[in-house]
Amino acid sequence: MIDLKKHLNPSQFLAATTIDGPVLVIAGAGSGKTRVIEYRVLNLVQSGVDPASILLLTFTRNASRVMLSRAAIHDPRCSVVEGGTFHSFAYKVLKRYGKALGFTDTFSILDESDAIDAVGKCSGDINISEHDKKFLKKNTIRNIISMSINKHASVEEIIGKEYPHLAEYNEYIKNVKSKYVKYKIEKNYMDYDDMLVYLKKLLEDDAIRKDVASKYKYIMVDEYQDTNKLQGDISYLLAKDHANIMIVGDDAQSIYGFRGADHKNIMEFPKRFSGCAIIKLEENYRSTQPILDAANSVLSEMSSKYAKKLVSNMKHNKGAMPQMWFFNDAYEESMWIVKKMDELKDKGVPLEKQCVLFRSSYISIALQAELNKKGISYQLMGGMRFYESAHVKDVMAHLKIAANLKDELSWHRALELIEGIGPRTSEKILKDIASGGISKYEKGFKYSNGIQRFRLLTESLSDEKMKVGDKFEAVFDYYNPLMKTKFDDWNTRINDLEILKKIAYRYDSLQDLLSDFAIELPDSHESIHHTEHKKQPTLSTIHSAKGMEWEAVFLIGLIDGVFPVSFSLGDEEGIEEERRLFYVGLTRAKNHLFITFHHENNRSSMNQFNKVSRFIDNSSIMSNLEQKLLRDI
Repeated sequence: MIDLKKHLNPSQFLAATTIDGPVLVIAGAGSGKTRVIEYRVLNLVQSGVDPASILLLTFTRNASRVMLSRAAIHDPRCSVVEGGTFHSFAYKVLKRYGKALGFTDTFSILDESDAIDAVGKCSGDINISEHDKKFLKKNTIRNIISMSINKHASVEEIIGKEYPHLAEYNEYIKNVKSKYVKYKIEKNYMDYDDMLVYLKKLLEDDAIRKDVASKYKYIMVDEYQDTNKLQGDISYLLAKDHANIMIVGDDAQSIYGFRGADHKNIMEFPKRFSGCAIIKLEENYRSTQPILDAANSVLSEMSSKYAKKLVSNMKHNKGAMPQMWFFNDAYEESMWIVKKMDELKDKGVPLEKQCVLFRSSYISIALQAELNKKGISYQLMGGMRFYESAHVKDVMAHLKIAANLKDELSWHRALELIEGIGPRTSEKILKDIASGGISKYEKGFKYSNGIQRFRLLTESLSDEKMKVGDKFEAVFDYYNPLMKTKFDDWNTRINDLEILKKIAYRYDSLQDLLSDFAIELPDSHESIHHTEHKKQPTLSTIHSAKGMEWEAVFLIGLIDGVFPVSFSLGDEEGIEEERRLFYVGLTRAKNHLFITFHHENNRSSMNQFNKVSRFIDNSSIMSNLEQKLLRDI
């Protein structure tokens, strides 16, 4: 048995050794929550709990894998513990119990871009003016539908709060939602939201819930502050019968309301489980105390919170007071930041350990221009996820057809890759395919050769004895010449597909491969780009930087209307989420923190001046900042 007291501080030890009953762990920024989960899993297993009866739910597969692999180093039995995302767990439960809801084993999962396409198809079938169709983007309609599900709210409520300028389209969007639901049922599709909706529905069945609860007797949920209403309800239902649930999170880092996350979940958890133990982790292993003093002043001004005060573990490092810099304009600000980065590098802080954070990407445009001017490359965090890129989705569409012949979206995508085939022609061909008549298109049309190649591929993929990797390779060989005509950077894209081919050979089931890609890209997606940004500073939105840390952080654009963002100004809950976002930005810094503001308003053609963010002005944080003007140096 490992002596946990040697590895954990008193609060961490209490969290790791509290086994039975509901537990809420409030994990302050940088307080070692990953370590707590690692050692709690270890403690459960070494206390005699069957590892197969432990369920760890996280927001990324990598997070659960890291925590469980660390625990398994101490005791290999920990590798048997089941860990994964809410969606991967939902997929597993639906595969086992889905027939109770009328689903077959061959349902297809729509990733987000496929779901947007499906919504576009459904909205196109409803009578509305061409002008309105162009005005109403399919991804906006998809977002409204998704938020109404995740927030357990009506379409009208979501539009009223988030999209008031679309109020006149309430009925139209409700009709699209209704049509989209029917379309998915007809085609045997599920999107991300459906997986959670149907998981909750299954767990509301007493017999099924008790069967699941008999297998998973100890539940742990990480990053609980990021859960939406559905995920909060699922967590409750999983532990309803035995109440052995530990949730770990930080109410002060709940910043994803725009994705449907519900801050109330973590605040009301003790009300759902009577006798809930609340354990606070307040010892910080990341930042110096002066940085934490600034963060604590922000914590003190939050309205809905669990009171906490972060204390630095870095007793040997007193640290410098964070600085608040005021500049005339964004260009003066940018020149100073680039110069300061260079100074820090000379003092032993490499560029890759420096980061510039901002509320919204446009704030960084002047800085990006200055970095480019100085010949300094940088990593800009955000953008399209790898597995949503066009070349990956093209290949996956062919494999999806092999797994589900009803997958209409994938048929369209695959057919429209063939030269000479557009949406109308693909629709016509698809109707004939349904009645077995594709052969008539193999002669007499400019795309006949392409159709013949496509038919030969689909026939080969129908061989059930063919390995998943071989199927991927067959599609890869077919797609290669098409990719070279579609993309001018095909030579870089081909490397991505080579790596994916290696991943495909790890799978025994095509259905599992496709589901993993829809839910979250398998293991090595990070390895594809992990070497790209060596010796480069990072520029990132604060939302993208959560969970990360740097030696030096520049938090720029502390302008009212920019941070907090303008559309939150009339909404108390919105302002509170922006305040939490500010706290997250501050707590990314380890040793150096610089906050900046510029006076001149670059967003207006008129000569206007900015107002300092309310999070700085008239706030207790100012006493914890060293104020600087450029003329002071």
